Amino acid sequence: MSYFEHTIDGLSLDLAHLEPRELVFFVKKLNRELAIEVKFTNHCFTVDFKDGLHDPKHLIWDHKRRRAYDPERHALSRRLPDLIDALPTAAVYLTPTDRNYVYLANVVLPDGRHYPIYFHLRRAQASGRQRLLLVVESAYPRSDRQAILVGTTKISFPILCAKVYRGEPIRPQARR
Repeated sequence: MSYFEHTIDGLSLDLAHLEPRELVFFVKKLNRELAIEVKFTNHCFTVDFKDGLHDPKHLIWDHKRRRAYDPERHALSRRLPDLIDALPTAAVYLTPTDRNYVYLANVVLPDGRHYPIYFHLRRAQASGRQRLLLVVESAYPRSDRQAILVGTTKISFPILCAKVYRGEPIRPQARR
């Protein structure tokens, strides 16, 4: 069974690129390799379902919330595996709420919109060894880069991983 299985307009969606995966890289601050389990939510290829706007045949449930298949998000989600693989050399931003992070990859769409990736990162226990779990909560195009970064704190992804792994506090400091 696949992680996501959805049929839209009689066609099975190709979501193989959103299967759970593992990201392994050396973290200098820990002086060791760190394994990160990566999972994606259906928000990477759906939007909030709105009666009268979305076709009921495009309904996808997210627990108790109604979502609608979005072809643009689905097409853009094909970039996610490569963008996740680039995280070990990237900076990310701590959002002002919910201890979530945003990765503003260097992706600018032809119409000038950006493609931020929203995720959370925490310690996870798997197979008896310590690892991290990164869940991509959502990724979708947005027009205003400044609005994406309002109130965020920049941190390198490897340092963030080391702090989360060690259970150290991550103190937000608003960008100026």
